[in-house]
Amino acid sequence: MPTPSARLPRSSFLRFAWDLTYRWVPSSRRTRVALSLIVTATIAAGACSNSEETSSLGMRRWGQYEVAVETRPSPPREGHNEVVVIISGEHHRPVYDALVSLRTQASAPWVQAIEDGHVGVYRRAVNFGHGANATLQVQLQRGDEQTVLEFPVAIAAQP
Repeated sequence: MPTPSARLPRSSFLRFAWDLTYRWVPSSRRTRVALSLIVTATIAAGACSNSEETSSLGMRRWGQYEVAVETRPSPPREGHNEVVVIISGEHHRPVYDALVSLRTQASAPWVQAIEDGHVGVYRRAVNFGHGANATLQVQLQRGDEQTVLEFPVAIAAQP
């Protein structure tokens, strides 16, 4: 006799949860366990989502490191915006001992980004000024190594 989940799409999480509970949980508790799995997965998916839009400025390589830059809000607006720099090294492990500085104009001073835990994420609010375009410069230092990466940014006008 086929399981009751045979009517569900093969790739759905609902089918996976039901099949898992059908095989391993006594019949008196199946529905309750399946529902709790589904509710838990739904809550976890909602907690991991970010309602604030994020704009990726792209990824660059620096030796063995991958450097990704995002802005919040998306697209960045005139004035101050949050910039998030994510650095990963070998085997996609986070690089948490780098010194990251940012600026949007060659004449502006560098401002240091704040490390967000030991997860390779660095954050800073940066003033993109006025105009339709800007270039975000990201200065990276790790040990004796140092480089500056540039990311073009399209600026949205204030609503």
